[in-house]
Amino acid sequence: MIEALIGVAVGVLTIVLARIIRGQHWLYSIGLLTLPSLYASFALRAGEHAVGVKEMIYGVPFVVVGLVFAFVSVRQSAVVVGAFWILHGLYDLVHSQLITNAGVPRWYPVFCFSVDVVVGAYLLWLSRRIANANLHQA
Repeated sequence: MIEALIGVAVGVLTIVLARIIRGQHWLYSIGLLTLPSLYASFALRAGEHAVGVKEMIYGVPFVVVGLVFAFVSVRQSAVVVGAFWILHGLYDLVHSQLITNAGVPRWYPVFCFSVDVVVGAYLLWLSRRIANANLHQA
């Protein structure tokens, strides 16, 4: 339970930081790049190089979306990037059924799920806010 609460706090802090540094147009996309690399680093730390490679293969969609949308405005990327954050949260929940990675701390999947869902939900909310603002301007 504590890992979920800390994950929510980290997700909120990520959003606050992105707003403070005016990095919303790139921070969330770049963040997608780090998600698979964290699982890969756990595998490498456990000496499981083949598992690290497998983690990165599973992470290719997150890396591609992160790279593509890092150079696009949040207005154009919020829905896709937000959906991928939530998708990664779901991946966290089923991760142990897909890959055996002895290096992943027991608390990590719930923590990461919580961060991912907070950031993803925020981006989806932001996309609706932007869309509504555009409708009112038209």
